[in-house]
Amino acid sequence: MDLSGIKYRGKAMALLREPSRYPRRFLLIGVMLAFLVLWEVCGEHHSTIYNENLPPETSIFISSSGVLNPTQSVQVISWDGRDQDGFVIGFYYRWKSDLDSTEWIFTKSYSDTFELSISGDTASYTFQIKAIDDDSLADPTPASQLFPIKNTIPEISWVTNSRIPDTTFTVASFSWKANDLDGDSTITYFEWALDDTTNWTRISGLSRNVTLHTENGLVEGEHCFYLRAVDIAGAKSKIIRMPEDATWYVKEPIGGYLLVDDYSSETVGSGYPDKYYKSTLKSLIGDFNYWNIEEQFPTSITQFTETLKLFDRIIWYTDLIMETDDHFIAAQVAIPEVLDAGGKVIYICQFNTGFGSQGDPLAFTPVDALESYYSRISSAKIFYPQTDIQVALSDTSIRLPELKTTTNIFGTYSVTPKEGSIVLYRYDGKVFVILGRNDNTREYDMVFSGAPLHLINGNNNLKDFLNIILNDVFD
Repeated sequence: MDLSGIKYRGKAMALLREPSRYPRRFLLIGVMLAFLVLWEVCGEHHSTIYNENLPPETSIFISSSGVLNPTQSVQVISWDGRDQDGFVIGFYYRWKSDLDSTEWIFTKSYSDTFELSISGDTASYTFQIKAIDDDSLADPTPASQLFPIKNTIPEISWVTNSRIPDTTFTVASFSWKANDLDGDSTITYFEWALDDTTNWTRISGLSRNVTLHTENGLVEGEHCFYLRAVDIAGAKSKIIRMPEDATWYVKEPIGGYLLVDDYSSETVGSGYPDKYYKSTLKSLIGDFNYWNIEEQFPTSITQFTETLKLFDRIIWYTDLIMETDDHFIAAQVAIPEVLDAGGKVIYICQFNTGFGSQGDPLAFTPVDALESYYSRISSAKIFYPQTDIQVALSDTSIRLPELKTTTNIFGTYSVTPKEGSIVLYRYDGKVFVILGRNDNTREYDMVFSGAPLHLINGNNNLKDFLNIILNDVFD
């Protein structure tokens, strides 16, 4: 025990009681000692008082008033914490779906969004949260809120303008929209059925389109397509149907040739392109498939591309086009895939004035660039054949016929061929018809014409040119 403090206190008190017995200097010393004693006493008294740390308080805020009704399974919750003798450094929260749940998660946030799974029509979750102060003391009475959850049924609908054509080959694509008030992630899968609703096929809940082929049941005949969504609770949406109140017809391909009619008119002025190409193909190859995409063009580029890939040889003729033409945009996507899959294509077109001002829309063709614009090529003008093809194919027996215009041709461009392409025909010294080589396979697999070939049959020998391409070059 330290007695020094008692000793100094006694002397100080004596000086104060009897100041006359001591010289003045001792009196001053006594006053100082007394002051020190009082300081020590006060210090001892202060050190014996202990202020216990108080825990923080926590509160929850939700966007509702009155009694909380059954809500969606996506919850936005806010909270706050207060500490009387310090400050809050964070929170621990947990969702209790059962009384044994003990997992607490730390956060510094004051709000968050939660998705609560539900396996039936209803469920209940309790949210608990407790603040933590700067002395790591937690709120002993966490704030708590019960959330009764009621499942909502998912909703689906067809994407606008996604109607399937009246007739397709053995490929069909369907696109839809889907949402769930409980959160789109609660849609676990979709189910589709063909022709009746007795057998359903399941696909991912992330899907928003599906493409059917022969192996999925698309055979010759009338068909309809059904679709529904199923959520995590097993609730099913209404069934939607395409076509909504009818069927569409599926026709199976005949052989490997496809004639694509992309010409807007069949008149004297247009030169009756449909009549010419149909009759010519019939005489050259016999049976072939005909697809009028002016009337039966699908909204899905996937369906369009997969349909073209059903065929080995494609003859596609179109009239004046612009870069924004839906069919031309589809051609840019589909033709490269057809060529890479081993198909071969004759693409016949005319370009509107101002075509090619943005980007490189002809990258999928043997054309490097457009060159000269001809507002009119008069009747009886000669398109001269070139002999480059004999050298390229090492076949001197290939002799292209001299072609002559049947009537006036209005609005067409000459072109500059890509390196490695073969010039087939020139008019006025300018290139109009090219044979292109696939960059991947190095095969000659695409003929491009910047002039309407059916109007260059003045010598009645265009058929001979097509025969060489289809039966010799594309053999």
